[in-house]
Amino acid sequence: MTNHTIDQLLAILDAPTQEGTSAMRTETERRQAAMNLGMIKDPAVVPGILQRLRAETPGCGVHEDLTWATVQHIDQALPEVLAMLSDPNPHLRRTGAHILSKVGDPEHLDQLTPLVADADFDVALKAYRAVANSAGDQADKALDALTGRLGDGDALQRDSLTAALHRFGEQAVPALVKALADTDAEVREHAADALGHLGEDAAPAADALADLAADEVAAVRLSAVAALGQLGEAAVPGLQRLAGSDDATVAAVAKRFLG
Repeated sequence: MTNHTIDQLLAILDAPTQEGTSAMRTETERRQAAMNLGMIKDPAVVPGILQRLRAETPGCGVHEDLTWATVQHIDQALPEVLAMLSDPNPHLRRTGAHILSKVGDPEHLDQLTPLVADADFDVALKAYRAVANSAGDQADKALDALTGRLGDGDALQRDSLTAALHRFGEQAVPALVKALADTDAEVREHAADALGHLGEDAAPAADALADLAADEVAAVRLSAVAALGQLGEAAVPGLQRLAGSDDATVAAVAKRFLG
């Protein structure tokens, strides 16, 4: 397939894959065509790649390979990719964020941060990663946007945000410690969970987590002591204190971490 022309490769992408059609192409053939277009060092391929990317079903292998091909030509494709971020179609907003998450250029951060609050679940998830990957030397700005979503959504959405915050390591700690004092219990709980996932990078949060283990909400108390137990040696004084907590669950968890 490497000897195909640009038009031939685009025609392969346009061919249906359903059985019973006269011009049927396998998904493997269509994916290979997308990959080959990405490897062609000719700006003339960009309009065709973007047209197929917009039409392809999100999440499928061909869409992912067209995403990769777009990244290979990002200098030429960038204006249209940035325009996708504000498109009324959530599929295109998600696609734009997905592409830029792979580019990871801090120049795109201002356009990406609004999408972390997108009403569409899938768009927001892609934006979390894109913002984290594009932070560069603007970590504070990226963290402000991401921590503003703490406590939102279901378990999958919260896990995706936690994973994005994990990419910042110890840089995320001050923002997460601040969130431990939020008036919303779900925000406090999620912030504690995120600190626990940072492990020893979150050692400076040990005292704040130990204090949070006295929260008025049981779920927050449990998240706080569970997070504290993941911080290594810095957690020991706090865990020793919590081992005598009036909350039997908190005390039991603290004792387990202490061994």
